[in-house]
Amino acid sequence: MPTSNVFRAPWIAPAALALALVSLAANGVLLWKLRRPERLMAPAVERVAEGMAKSGEAIKYTVRIPAGTPVSFDVPIDQRYVVKLRTTLPINTDVRMPFNTPFGNRVITVPVRSTVPIRQDIPVHLVDTFHLRTRTNTEFVVPLEIKLKDLPLDALRRSLNP
Repeated sequence: MPTSNVFRAPWIAPAALALALVSLAANGVLLWKLRRPERLMAPAVERVAEGMAKSGEAIKYTVRIPAGTPVSFDVPIDQRYVVKLRTTLPINTDVRMPFNTPFGNRVITVPVRSTVPIRQDIPVHLVDTFHLRTRTNTEFVVPLEIKLKDLPLDALRRSLNP
């Protein structure tokens, strides 16, 4: 290795130390400025959000669900119904009645022929969860269209404010 007098000069070490301190200070200033990047992005995001809110444009996308895709979801049911019962109940029977008489025990057959009208409202409260577990038989094509003005831009703006 060459031994030059330039590398042995007494000013090299303090100059290297000063350069390192300047670099460290510059990095510190940069980190201080970037400590909250959302504050720097807020004006640009605000302008974009305002433009999107005024726009009549939409995001259009088509979702394709191939045949054989497993489908699994639960449908909760909490429904109240009133079952109106309006009917007549026909009665057509013979009743055998035993009689004790002084002449002995006798059985008398009494025919009963009648109709009983039934008028009743029956409240029914149905609470259940329908579990659907199946697979699609055919391909489903679901077109999606999301209007830009319908996006939750206020939540985006609030998230950027400190």
